[in-house]
Amino acid sequence: ATFLPEEQAVLFHHVVAQLLFVTTRARRDIQTTVAFLTTRVKRPDKDDWGKLKRVLKYLKGSRRLKLSLSVDNLSILKWWVDASHAVHKDCKSHTSMGMTLGKGMPLTMSKKQKINGKSSTESELIAVDDALPQILWTRYFLECQGYEVKHNIIYQDNKSAILLEMNGKGSSSRRTKHIKVRYFFVKDKVDNKEVEIAHCLTEEMWADLMTKPRQGKGYKQFRAVVMNCPVEYSDQDELLHEAKYDAQAKREGHIKTSTKHDTKMTTEQAKGKSVDTVHRRGHPPQ
Repeated sequence: ATFLPEEQAVLFHHVVAQLLFVTTRARRDIQTTVAFLTTRVKRPDKDDWGKLKRVLKYLKGSRRLKLSLSVDNLSILKWWVDASHAVHKDCKSHTSMGMTLGKGMPLTMSKKQKINGKSSTESELIAVDDALPQILWTRYFLECQGYEVKHNIIYQDNKSAILLEMNGKGSSSRRTKHIKVRYFFVKDKVDNKEVEIAHCLTEEMWADLMTKPRQGKGYKQFRAVVMNCPVEYSDQDELLHEAKYDAQAKREGHIKTSTKHDTKMTTEQAKGKSVDTVHRRGHPPQ
């Protein structure tokens, strides 16, 4: 690989850091790409530079895309946790997580796992362990605010991992008996009814957007769920919508201003009429 010159490598690091700031606050749709780029900041090459330019080009073409959130029920938390097995150059896996209370995902995660897993089942178990602190903290936080959390559901698409999380070593076999005890911490939380584990289809594993690159229609469908935007989002359509909204807001503002002006004039006229009446009765003005 042809590595970037030092000055260009510093610029690469700087831009990736800026993208990391953007993606953790608003642009969940580029979180996977940025997560992978952060693993390349030490010695970026020309291929990495090309990937960075492609991300910036995508952002330029969708700069009006907004993260829109809505809440259906604060007593039901839904989490999607997924893992992509051995996708990094050192054969480590990648964790993804997303949470929703209705539409759009206010909390997401996309990060490289710190240890190697021998199978996709083990990678899924590690992914849940990575996401569990955030899952539990969110429940505790909402309860401290006075909300009752009735269901805290973790959706996964790997049935073997679900059995291990629900039954612990009881569902362990020759292929999984080497897994360390720390990764069965989730079973204790399942037994305490602090979390629930449920199966979902791979086609509905929305956190998959944060584990591997998707293209075309599949990417748009997953982005629509995570960002709560139209599947066929267009920046041009969003621009026209904003222009229409601004025009309507200006008209409403003009109407309110006119109403306020008319009210003021009516008050002054009434006041003047009252003064004239007092003068006619022979009383001096106050």
